[in-house]
Amino acid sequence: MAETATPRHIGGRTLYVALWALGFVLYAGLIVAGYPIAGVAGFAVCGVAALAYVGTRDRAMFDERDGRLLGHASANTIQLLGVVSAVVFPSMVALDALGVAAWPTWLGYFGYFVAGLFAVWVAFLLVERRR
Repeated sequence: MAETATPRHIGGRTLYVALWALGFVLYAGLIVAGYPIAGVAGFAVCGVAALAYVGTRDRAMFDERDGRLLGHASANTIQLLGVVSAVVFPSMVALDALGVAAWPTWLGYFGYFVAGLFAVWVAFLLVERRR
């Protein structure tokens, strides 16, 4: 009896996204656990592996549908991070200043990341306006 089902393999996009997701999990998890250097190293290794994988492919990994999807997801991400940051960070600063809650170290790292993310977003926004 012949087997009709084809074996399932991880597709190119799935592997690429999985590497970035694993990098994020390592980054966030190890920073929260108190190992920021290990978190950065884990993220860097996964990021380099994802970029190296893209470089080995002989055809494009994403098409125009993916571009639209990524564009909408990116816009929603920036909007959500902006709103959450506008509430969380000033609240934590006020609570820390009042002695009600201590500012955890990992939240400071996250704050730097969010500030950097918005700096990159503004830079790309300025570049796009010049086109």
